[in-house]
Amino acid sequence: MLFSQKAESSSKALAQRVLRTVDNRVQKVEGIQQLNELYEQLGHPAQLSLGLLTRHVRLALASDSGVEALLALTGDDPARTSVVLQYMVAQARAQGREGDIERVQKVQAQLHTRYDRQIQAGLNIALALAAAEGDAALRQAVRTLYYSSVVRKQSLPSIIQALLALFDEERVNDGLRVMARALADDIAAHRPSVPSIRLRTLLSGLQGCTQLSSLLHSCRWFIERLSSRERQAELSPVSLLQRLLGYAGTGIDSDEVQSLSRELGGENLSSQLVLLNQVYPLIQRLPLAVWSDPASRQDALQSFLSLMGEHTQSEGIVQLSAGLTRPIR
Repeated sequence: MLFSQKAESSSKALAQRVLRTVDNRVQKVEGIQQLNELYEQLGHPAQLSLGLLTRHVRLALASDSGVEALLALTGDDPARTSVVLQYMVAQARAQGREGDIERVQKVQAQLHTRYDRQIQAGLNIALALAAAEGDAALRQAVRTLYYSSVVRKQSLPSIIQALLALFDEERVNDGLRVMARALADDIAAHRPSVPSIRLRTLLSGLQGCTQLSSLLHSCRWFIERLSSRERQAELSPVSLLQRLLGYAGTGIDSDEVQSLSRELGGENLSSQLVLLNQVYPLIQRLPLAVWSDPASRQDALQSFLSLMGEHTQSEGIVQLSAGLTRPIR
């Protein structure tokens, strides 16, 4: 090989090595930028920056703090904790600190062993929550709800009960839309947090709950007509609907119906009968998807009808249909 050819070959090899080095550096920078963006999507309830939180975590690791301590330090969110640790790995790798990489990755492994599905869920739905809700504290609350009611339980009644608590009567439809988008993003992810078929079932059920606002309005109407001012003060449309959803999730037997009728109507059978006639349509109107199965819904409705029939006979009233009565003449 001629000298000029050798020189050209050597120059090309050097250029390739330089290019690879530059590419690696660019990839490291891009990785850090992506982690910054992901952290912003997740948000922090206390508005702590990624850099400041990383410094806190680094000090905690230096004192051999465990996974639970790190979770508490980063806002009790496994997804956020994972992003902070990955950011620390990216920084250490960019600066050539191999010892730090090994130490942080060891803690990462422990975190993922305990919270792998929650981490996956948090990352899958981060963009959906960021796009739908600007309040970082509310984003965190929805993500925590997702971990408990989707990742752990896959319970539609629990999801709706929690959404009612977070978004209240006025914004419940916003809550449904946020959760639907989060479920859709989790389903579409390369690695869903739970099997896609379960997520699709929840999403389908959620899409069948579009009449919650109307049901809440009926709950308000019911409460305003309670004879007891004390009962009116104790109940809200949200708390009443949450309770009814609880019956749909776990079922309600005749003893529980009797207890409910006494709680709302007092000891007077006529008052109890009036209240049962008003609660029955609310139970009927609960979305079909929130019931564990059709038989559970039918059993619950039958428990109400049976007690209404008993009170009707005791009071000498003819039962025309659920919600309609007239005295026996």
